[in-house]
Amino acid sequence: MDEKGRRVGLLSRAALISRKKVSHKSHVLDFEVHSSTEVPGPGQFYNFDCGGGREHMLRRPLGVHGIKACENGAVVVRFMVEVVGWGTERLCALDPGAEVGLLGPLGRGFSSFGGGKALLVSGGIGLAPLFFLASEMDKEEIDYDLLAGFRTGEDYYPALSDLKGRIDVFTDDGTVGTRGIVSDGAVRLIGNRDYSVVFACGPEAMMAAVADSCEGSGVNCQVSLTSRMACGLGFCRACVKEGRDGQNLCVCAEGPVFDSREVKWR
Repeated sequence: MDEKGRRVGLLSRAALISRKKVSHKSHVLDFEVHSSTEVPGPGQFYNFDCGGGREHMLRRPLGVHGIKACENGAVVVRFMVEVVGWGTERLCALDPGAEVGLLGPLGRGFSSFGGGKALLVSGGIGLAPLFFLASEMDKEEIDYDLLAGFRTGEDYYPALSDLKGRIDVFTDDGTVGTRGIVSDGAVRLIGNRDYSVVFACGPEAMMAAVADSCEGSGVNCQVSLTSRMACGLGFCRACVKEGRDGQNLCVCAEGPVFDSREVKWR
């Protein structure tokens, strides 16, 4: 831990155990991490070395999607990866047994809350850390609703049916679940139900709408911001977002999870 209570990760080698295509553009990858001294929590991330030499020297940040302890003392860390460019395409083409370098676990994850019912709101690949959070809530028998938004049914993640909470799915074209935008569904629920806390991850406009609704209803809201976190440690300052009080928020080191009231949305 550093002086602010954040987990500080280590350089590690990780071996790919399995890779499964779960939607149109997304894969779930399980890596056995050999030398990490910390077990990641929901909302934390790792920075991956995807190779490629000088042309692709920056690491790719990937949020943790799940964990499993191994008998040999290692930890299997699961990631949901959407193919959006050279690095993620390379990761999603790896064969089991391939090794990669990574740095982690990094960042500040979701904070626990005392009792009550939670609402989880995800958009697209923002489902990855919230699925991990929901899985941990299942273990602790915490009551929650989860709203998951996708562009189309081709992006739907079937493992959602394994969760114990109430799951509502939204798609832009209505091919799966309710036709519409997930933030609209979240705003209606926040205004009509008594939630202790709301957790959100996805497109910034979606999180802004959820944050506004929570502030208007007096509900605490934690958001996981997305940014290009090149170093993952707060040194390069490439992932800075503007905070509401005029101070810059370093997403990788001070987040990626923030109280929604800390963020300047517009």
